[in-house]
Amino acid sequence: LDWHEYLDVIQLLKADLFRMIEGYESKHGGSGGNLDDVVEKKRKAIAVSYQHYLLLSFFACIPDRQRTFRELELDRSFMRVGSDGEATYVIKHTSDDYKTGKSYGERPALPLGPSLTPEIDDFISRWRPALIQNKGEDSQPPSFLFLQPKTGKPLTSNSVYQIVSRNCYKYKQKKTNPHLLRDMIVTHVRQNGDASEKELEALALFMGHSIQMQRESYDRRTLEQKVTPAVKLMQDMNSFENPQ
Repeated sequence: LDWHEYLDVIQLLKADLFRMIEGYESKHGGSGGNLDDVVEKKRKAIAVSYQHYLLLSFFACIPDRQRTFRELELDRSFMRVGSDGEATYVIKHTSDDYKTGKSYGERPALPLGPSLTPEIDDFISRWRPALIQNKGEDSQPPSFLFLQPKTGKPLTSNSVYQIVSRNCYKYKQKKTNPHLLRDMIVTHVRQNGDASEKELEALALFMGHSIQMQRESYDRRTLEQKVTPAVKLMQDMNSFENPQ
């Protein structure tokens, strides 16, 4: 799977999700008040699909380790900032919230694309409640953004792995996993050849590792692909017009 194919997966998943919502709304409307079991199951199915779509979209905006997304907590590590017209969601990490925190300390705010804001709002306010198990007046609502549909507990490492791998295989019949997404974006950026050294260094910081690790661990280009820019450079340097 390459990066463009992964982005296609997200759009196909989104299209299926919105068809589900459209079908639900045509039959059940706003769905206020008490809901029967059939409607509750439909709401939960939409919530699960919505969660899958947002999780894959988050990986596209912030190619971070999967722990980042399964441990997102509302109003702590996951916050809405800005006015309604320009509001965005950001991920905020202390040094204890990510793998290399001891080396790099507190991270700058990691913003998600503003186009996701209304969809995140919709998920949190309308569909996420279908994933909450204990809804009594005295029960404490879960703080984690993403929840397991059967238990209402936070997603596990295996949960995230299955969500990413199954959706990529469903829509593209190709295997991948959350960690390979990090390889994928680095390979795509370096293969494209337009990123400056400052941009590559910034990407490494954004992903929570060093530029050296980016080169050694995440760049999956073949040797032939890596030397292609040098071949082209030498050809351009040695090109000349034949005399008439």
